[in-house]
Amino acid sequence: MQTFDLILIGVGTTGKTLAKRYAAAGKSVAVIEKSADIQDGISADQADIVSHFLAHKSDFVMLHPGLSFDEKDIWYRRAIQEKRRFQAARAKEDLDELEKLDNVSVFRGSGSVIFENEVRILSSKETSVISGSKIVSAFVHRSPFPEISGLDTCPTAYTREKLMDLEDLPRRLVILGGGRAGLETASIYAGFGSAVTVLEEHMTVLAEEDEDISAEIKKVLEERGVTFKSGSCVEKIAIEKGSSLISFTSDGQKQEISADAILLCSSGDHAANDDPRTPSGMCISPPFSRIGQTEREARAAGCSVLIAKLAVSRISKAKVTGQTAGMMKTVIDADTKKILGAGLFCAGSDELISIIQLAMDQDTDYTVLRDQVFPHLTIAEAFNELFSV
Repeated sequence: MQTFDLILIGVGTTGKTLAKRYAAAGKSVAVIEKSADIQDGISADQADIVSHFLAHKSDFVMLHPGLSFDEKDIWYRRAIQEKRRFQAARAKEDLDELEKLDNVSVFRGSGSVIFENEVRILSSKETSVISGSKIVSAFVHRSPFPEISGLDTCPTAYTREKLMDLEDLPRRLVILGGGRAGLETASIYAGFGSAVTVLEEHMTVLAEEDEDISAEIKKVLEERGVTFKSGSCVEKIAIEKGSSLISFTSDGQKQEISADAILLCSSGDHAANDDPRTPSGMCISPPFSRIGQTEREARAAGCSVLIAKLAVSRISKAKVTGQTAGMMKTVIDADTKKILGAGLFCAGSDELISIIQLAMDQDTDYTVLRDQVFPHLTIAEAFNELFSV
């Protein structure tokens, strides 16, 4: 049995960086990446890339409101084909780069941990076992989904990666669970032209966020065409005339809804971020980005806070581009003047959040961003007004 210092299951940007670091230190690394004929999961990095790729394509379809569903289906098919080519090319580039490194061995197949320090590799040709001092999986962890009658035998129920590889655009998509991954998928498929319904067990979407931000995100998604059924409990799924019939209760009322595709989603379907000072995001339109504490968390911790909020519709650059949906919100320690957290729901937030991250990492007062001279005309210059509290 081959033994390594590090076994990496799945590559992606994070995994590739880790493999390079170990190899440069003279440590042996085994990288296990799926073969093209094995589809049993997706790494967190890959899931994010696929979401961004399809979100961009769906936004383009949204620019053509006069398209019929069949025409939108053609655009969707093209997007899926492009996504597959992009994924294959990127995976090849990553593996080719790693194979050239000393101390790195690449295995093509599906890796699964069978003991504390052993991994089974299943390929189309053989099964093998290797051991390692450290095992790291880049794949998305999924929380167990509640048992639902008929779910196991439902042919139209998909995980996110399998849904996002369907060649036909579903006319009716029902998403079970309104976590981050579910909302990303809802935004993407509503953009392509599917009738999307989210069955959310909580009374609000993104229950971990402040109510004003979650309400704004819900409003924007509804304007995009997404329907929400809050406080929903799915009871059973049946097959009728080639479609799935979902029976559920919402607000105490028994209801039914038909679907051509069902997405099984939960909060665990999105990569977890254990470090609050590392930005996290949600690939919707516009994107939502989060760092640090929410207002609710800061107040619960006993902090005296200043709350800075700004509607995106007030930002000049947003008016020029027509991307006026969303809001910015930051939480500031009133005593120390340090930024405790921020939620940015606006075009470019996935880039702007790094500015706030830098300010937090450098432990600067919020006034530094308030007084900073930013280029004109940019979304970033809105920080001058946002932090004027």
